[in-house]
Amino acid sequence: MRAETMRTGRHLIIASAICAVVVTFDVQLKGTGLVPLDFGNRSEVLAMLMALAVILLLLSFVLRTWTDLLRERETAKLVTQYIEDERLHAARKSAEGADAEELRSQREALEGPEYYDQEDSNWDAYHKVRDAANAALQKAEDRLGKRRWPLGLRRAWMILEAGLPIVFAVFAIYKSWTSVNALFKALFLS
Repeated sequence: MRAETMRTGRHLIIASAICAVVVTFDVQLKGTGLVPLDFGNRSEVLAMLMALAVILLLLSFVLRTWTDLLRERETAKLVTQYIEDERLHAARKSAEGADAEELRSQREALEGPEYYDQEDSNWDAYHKVRDAANAALQKAEDRLGKRRWPLGLRRAWMILEAGLPIVFAVFAIYKSWTSVNALFKALFLS
């Protein structure tokens, strides 16, 4: 995932942890010289604001993660298409070479064989296509950066990157559900 998404995930984890601590220990904010906020007798206001921040960060993180996953899928599709285009190009070149060889053979048959090349084989086309495909794959890996981890490990890491902040946020929202419910009632029923 992109750096912005990971930064949003870290912010979501931190905000979720703070929200869970505020709700669990019923933290009240008192006004001081440095922090002029004072909610008076309304101790649940801080929990409401923290829960609202967690919900907004969760929405932002989910949208960013979804976009990154779609972007990665599209990149994989484009790389595959590029490799297949390179294979097709190599196969076409090989077919053109085989046609030229066939024309040369027919010309030799009509004019008389000057020499016959024994080193040509039926596997030349295969080797050319394979070499072109390997070169295309190498170009794609160089462009995207080599991925040294196995696919299963990369997927597990991606699930962990996306899932951990979401789990923290869901836990914080669950812990502060009464505050969230009171906030939405105050916003929409007033």
